[in-house]
Amino acid sequence: MRASRQLTLALLIALFAAPSGYSCFMRSPQPVTVWLDHIHVDIHDQVAVKTYDCTFRNPNRRAVVGGECYMELEPGARVDNMTVEVNGKKTEAEILDVKRANLVFQDMVKNGGSPALLEYYGNQLIRTKVPRIAPMGTVKVKLRYTTVLKKRGNTIRMQMLNTNPKSQMQPLKAASVTVNITSKQPIKNIYSPTHELNLVETTKADISVQWKKENYLPQHPFILYYALGRDDVGASIIAHREATIETDPGQFMMLLSPTVGKGAGKVTEEQILPKDVVFCVDTSGSMLQGKKMQQATEALKYCLNALRPNDRFNIVDFSTEARAFTDELVPVSEKTKKQALAYVERMRARGGTAIEEALSNSLKMLGKSDRLKMILFTTDGLPTIGERNPEALLRKMAKQNTDDVRIFVFGEGLDVNAKLLDFLALQNRGDTDYVLPDEKIDEKIAAFFDRVGSPMMTDIEIEFDESIRVTDMYPKTIPDLFKGEQVVLYGQYIGSGSKEVRLSGYVNGKRKTVTYTLEFPSYSNDDSNAFVPRLWAGEKVDHLLNEIRKSGKEDPELVNEIVRLAKLYGIVTPYTAFLMTDDVANTPMRALATRADGLLKQAKNEGFADTAKKRADSVQRLWSQNSYRRKNKQSGNWSAAYGQAQEELSKAGKNINVMNQIRYVGSRAFYNSSNTWYEGGFDPARHKNVQKVKVGSEQYVKLIQASPRSAKYLQLGNAVLNIKGQWYCVELN
Repeated sequence: MRASRQLTLALLIALFAAPSGYSCFMRSPQPVTVWLDHIHVDIHDQVAVKTYDCTFRNPNRRAVVGGECYMELEPGARVDNMTVEVNGKKTEAEILDVKRANLVFQDMVKNGGSPALLEYYGNQLIRTKVPRIAPMGTVKVKLRYTTVLKKRGNTIRMQMLNTNPKSQMQPLKAASVTVNITSKQPIKNIYSPTHELNLVETTKADISVQWKKENYLPQHPFILYYALGRDDVGASIIAHREATIETDPGQFMMLLSPTVGKGAGKVTEEQILPKDVVFCVDTSGSMLQGKKMQQATEALKYCLNALRPNDRFNIVDFSTEARAFTDELVPVSEKTKKQALAYVERMRARGGTAIEEALSNSLKMLGKSDRLKMILFTTDGLPTIGERNPEALLRKMAKQNTDDVRIFVFGEGLDVNAKLLDFLALQNRGDTDYVLPDEKIDEKIAAFFDRVGSPMMTDIEIEFDESIRVTDMYPKTIPDLFKGEQVVLYGQYIGSGSKEVRLSGYVNGKRKTVTYTLEFPSYSNDDSNAFVPRLWAGEKVDHLLNEIRKSGKEDPELVNEIVRLAKLYGIVTPYTAFLMTDDVANTPMRALATRADGLLKQAKNEGFADTAKKRADSVQRLWSQNSYRRKNKQSGNWSAAYGQAQEELSKAGKNINVMNQIRYVGSRAFYNSSNTWYEGGFDPARHKNVQKVKVGSEQYVKLIQASPRSAKYLQLGNAVLNIKGQWYCVELN
């Protein structure tokens, strides 16, 4: 009898074992894994036809397995024309509303299932039966349905590809998402916080949003936003506010972009501002290494050919001294481009690195005009001729740049002074990028110039309605707006409701102002925008780090604030990289700040005075702006936090998946310590009253029912977390 009960229990545990999927998963007596997950969406004026192709694999070598397939729907989604196919044959299916779906989840957890199920508690489910799958075999489930997408303000949001096998850490063989959007209204602000998007113009739609990856271990569901609007520049707000006290702020991100794609309101050549540009190119002897010089000249040729008829340009190449293509800017024509390309062919790598002379000459050439003026500056080394002191060089450039010239900087290789280049761009309203030794210079510079080569609005300012208080908005200086790009701003707000926001900037030498009405929520009822606080915190951390870099001193107040934000939101900084590698998840904040301060004191002089070899290892790591967040400004910046943390683990010699060490759930970060997940805000020195709860117990189920949005945090299993002001220690049986 006892053996029979044990066997029954074992079967129950297998039956309710943690599924390997999220948007699609199997409930079966033996494990069945998601193998492929491909999604195709066609959107016509908010009517979306979604097609999910999900392939399940039976990993058992002997057992034949059948069961039920569940596919997730967002709450409130209205489904029409639904068809489900299993291995090409149509089958019956039913939709479980949120209430019935939640009962399924509760039943699974009560009967020994994994809490991982709770990650999608609160959503509707489509349920269908799946026939028996042969050992090591597969079955393909295809779901197709039509739904009308909801619009909040001018913004539409979709969530999909939620397949999320974190519990077993087994990647999918392949996954992809394609969203074709066609609209009578101009499309603006296409953005994903979770995945890096590829926007493709196609004959099938106004714009196609594409993403794909093989051997993919999902970290987040795929979230996509886009806005509709007839203004030349569209403005959207994505905001999140969990605070219940009126004086506690919420966080927002504001997206600004011109029309995207070839549909209604598409950007014309007349809307693109003429520009004056000087290509300031390093041709010192170090460019002989590898194929640097060849790639640099190919990149310069690409940029010259990409200039528009109304642009003006010049070339300054420098080594021991600076030279120029002509004495002054020349207009773009077939003749001047041909002459410039011939000049590029004659450039040779030799001599030292006269950065001061090259930049000074470039600034003098640009002079005064009502055009956007920019320098595209590329170098692979340190100044060796003229002014060599980085601080003095920055001061000289600031003094000489009296005409608001933007300086865009490209650092090539590991021997550059990252702090110098970062601040050269930062002080001159430009941007910085770096090319590593294994990357192609020509491809990266070409992509970079594609971004900044089509200006549409400059000197942008934002003014908010007086009835809403906006603080801590970053970046402090708003970047210029370019075709195919968007400006992303982050801030905190107190107040709520529909508020007027005024955007002003220069277009063709004239100041233009546009007024928008945007919604700032008083309270977020769900976690659909819960990524916003982390992105805002990341921007604030970058700003504070730059303040420390400017002064060269570790102000204790700034260090403490960086440590607080970093632990709370799971942000890797030079002060807190050890959070990813050491067992400090439940260390008091005061101790963390003290440790961080000590670590940085060891490196305080490495910003400028180190050797080239040591600079490659330490200065790049400590002083250059975070490459992950910088590269993911347009999309995928939520997931960039995982990439940054994984890099720190690799540097520490730990060959483990970062998701075993840290998890980002909603707006919170959790750290793994001794097989327990500690929420980033937990401090054992202050939080003494911690209640214990067993997974699957009546108290556990009541906790979920009383606070449904906490279910996604409870899916971690063993965890110490805060729910409505009370700290709980959740324990698996």
